[in-house]
Amino acid sequence: MSELPRFGNYRTLSELGSGAIATVYLATQEPLGRKVAIKALKGTIPPSSTFATQLEREARVLSALSHPNIVILLDYVKSDAQMYLVLEYISGFSLSELLAKKPKLRPEIVATIGAEVAEGLAHAHERGVVHRDVKPANVILSRQGEVKIVDFSVAHRERLPSADEPIPAFDNETPARGSSSQAAFGTPAYMAPEQLLGEAVDPRSDLFSLGVVLYQLLCGVRPFDRPGEKRAPAHAARTSPAVQLRERAPDTPRALERVVMRCIEKHPADRPTSADVVAEDLTAFVRGRTDVPIRQLVRGALAAGRLVSGEPPSLARTSDPKEPLQKQPWSFALFGAALVLGLGVVRATDREPVQSFAATEGPLIASRSGYLRVLATPWAAVSVDGQHVDVTPMARAIPLAPGAHFVTFTHPSAPPITQHVTIETGATVTLDVTMDVTGVTRDAGAAD
Repeated sequence: MSELPRFGNYRTLSELGSGAIATVYLATQEPLGRKVAIKALKGTIPPSSTFATQLEREARVLSALSHPNIVILLDYVKSDAQMYLVLEYISGFSLSELLAKKPKLRPEIVATIGAEVAEGLAHAHERGVVHRDVKPANVILSRQGEVKIVDFSVAHRERLPSADEPIPAFDNETPARGSSSQAAFGTPAYMAPEQLLGEAVDPRSDLFSLGVVLYQLLCGVRPFDRPGEKRAPAHAARTSPAVQLRERAPDTPRALERVVMRCIEKHPADRPTSADVVAEDLTAFVRGRTDVPIRQLVRGALAAGRLVSGEPPSLARTSDPKEPLQKQPWSFALFGAALVLGLGVVRATDREPVQSFAATEGPLIASRSGYLRVLATPWAAVSVDGQHVDVTPMARAIPLAPGAHFVTFTHPSAPPITQHVTIETGATVTLDVTMDVTGVTRDAGAAD
């Protein structure tokens, strides 16, 4: 077994997971003895690499966030030899681990978890950050009963940094195994239709993903999964209606069903207007049914899955239903061995990706052009006639001069793919490729 690396005054204790670009370690901060998670760029990738800039982007996103329901960034270090994030280390289990033990949860517990996630998302959205990869593997339930959103590796930051803050020239990362398996810039089975198509995302895209998660927690399957379905979940989410929740979980209360089904509407305008609204609706649902504190409900979910000792709490009401659901103080000193964060990352963009098309010489021209739309699973860097264009997903089609072109898709863990296209004036050609990524293992929650 190879010797574990050291990161400054952080002594690594074990490796939690590894992806194509980053590795996550459990470490101790010396001399404090505090346990942390180190998300480090792999030694085979120099910090000056274009792939490495994503860690810096992720650090900037997390540094703008401070909320009890979002993982805490403790430090970010970049040198000529190393680049790594220091993150709080959460003792607990992901929702995907809980689902493996307990495929269906009680409505009150589902709503409680959903409300906590929605509150964290609301905080991020208010600061111009869209997570873009909300899924069971990226929600951690701590042993103390906290609910934490993790892995902002593909987050989209709507607000640009200040003028004196340098912006990396390349803002894309690679997916990796564990809780960071992404296709394009998320996990297809949980992505909103507009996200799957590479179109612009906004906070309502995260609400769609949250709705898919809540649906799955209530009935054990996702809304667009059907027995014998041969199409990929990404295709079904774009083209097929969701199976009504009550068909699969007839005991689901109507009030909760309405919230979940609104979140997974295909058109963003039909979804709730904000994560705050979802949090309020879910909290009101829980308050109307039980006064058990949040942490007890969350620990009860872990107990129901036999992930922690104890029994799920009784949900019988002991106080006036008009009293607000009590929240307990949050603790930031979290220990244990359950966080699998950001083992690899794909894309976080602070700018419109189509800007790279503007004022470009060669085959990429806007006048008298045709158009090329590209889709790639899980993602790819795209070149046209040998000229780098951008990294999928792309919000708009690429303008190209009429005539023949060759398009090359590259991914660090897959052989390149080159396809020839013929562009006609005013017409749009679509290329949809699947990169043969090797050595990447998805978790149960992300499987297609």
